[in-house]
Amino acid sequence: MPNINLTNRIIEIHLSSWRYFAALSLPPIMLAFACLPLREVAALCILFLVTHYYCWRLWLDERLFQLLNEESNLAEFDHGMAYLWGAASGKTRSMSKRWHGVRRLFYRAILALLALWVVSLCLVLYVSYRLG
Repeated sequence: MPNINLTNRIIEIHLSSWRYFAALSLPPIMLAFACLPLREVAALCILFLVTHYYCWRLWLDERLFQLLNEESNLAEFDHGMAYLWGAASGKTRSMSKRWHGVRRLFYRAILALLALWVVSLCLVLYVSYRLG
């Protein structure tokens, strides 16, 4: 059984990378507004919003894992979350399931950021090729 507090701290450190993801999402959108027609900018804005949704989720999970490190009763934590989101209190999830969910969320955030960069660079190259 892994050390739960240590694993939670490691997860918190990785979740704090939402700041870098948010900062790294700015150059592609600024490049798009500077170089692309409005139709292409709209497509990139959707990817930008998806990336920032994942940044918000990483930020939220960072705070929630700080709370989980201080709380010993997972059932009370799950009950509080269910009360906030209006869901029925169900079965309490284990820490390993929570870690798995965070890992999946982290990878989705990385993929959203990469997609934003790749699509923005491809669109800029396409528009410059079309104009040239």
